[in-house]
Amino acid sequence: MLTNIYVFIVCIYNNYNSIFIITFALNSRMEEENKIQEDNQEEYKNQETDFYESKPKSFISDKPLLKNFLLASITLPLLFFIYLKFLDIYTLHDRYITVPDYSGYKLAQLDSISEKNKLRYVIIDSISDLNQPKGIVINQEPKPKTKVKKKRRIYLTVTETNTSIVQFPDVYDLTLRQALRKIEIVGLKVGKLEYRSDIATNKILDFNVNGISIYANQEILKGTVVNLVVGRGLSDEYVIVPDLIDLNRVAAHIVLKTSSLNIGTEFYDENVVDSSNAVIYKQTPPYDNQNQLKLGSTIDIFFKNP
Repeated sequence: MLTNIYVFIVCIYNNYNSIFIITFALNSRMEEENKIQEDNQEEYKNQETDFYESKPKSFISDKPLLKNFLLASITLPLLFFIYLKFLDIYTLHDRYITVPDYSGYKLAQLDSISEKNKLRYVIIDSISDLNQPKGIVINQEPKPKTKVKKKRRIYLTVTETNTSIVQFPDVYDLTLRQALRKIEIVGLKVGKLEYRSDIATNKILDFNVNGISIYANQEILKGTVVNLVVGRGLSDEYVIVPDLIDLNRVAAHIVLKTSSLNIGTEFYDENVVDSSNAVIYKQTPPYDNQNQLKLGSTIDIFFKNP
């Protein structure tokens, strides 16, 4: 290339008329070199194409549908497995907590017991029970030793911390059934039924607490036991002994009062922990269509765990 340029310069110096000829020769030389370069590039491209075409082709790469199907068959089961594992962790599968027995615990102890067992509690009711200490748990749901999940709510019934004051309802001259309903609605309890000869059969004649007479609308403590004096007519009247088997104390109390009878001595098995849940398995005298008792008589009952 330098030689050609040198010749071109010399020719300009010696012979001005030959400039055109030399310039044409240089242009032809350059075109020839460009063509050679283009031929070399074309040859390189052909060699590269032949190289890739000569490589063996995979069966799967030639089949995109099959390739996608194989990828899906691997990916979907894997995702499903991961999803199941996530559910096991999130729902605490096969991880249970045994519910402790809350019965008898005071309100101040409930937080520590629940936190220790990773549970929660909700107090759904408070009742007045003069036979139980104030502010303790007397019932729960679910029951003790039940298997539950972590953070499960335990629903509790407790005794009142403060005894309420209620007014004694006016039950004079009402039937025994009506009087029982009104007295229990305000949170009082019916004790003994004393029957007195009177023309008004099964009507309330008087009422007292531990032998002390009370009057309608008098303020007394909620849960107080009230004894009733009931008329039995002018003739001796008998009632059939009711069936108390499998009833708890509250249900038996209602049945006896509506039958104009009283609860006698109560017996509990040694393994009975909560008397409110115990059921009757024996009564004296026993249930029989032929057995009859005078109004105001008593029936002894025997309790066991349900």
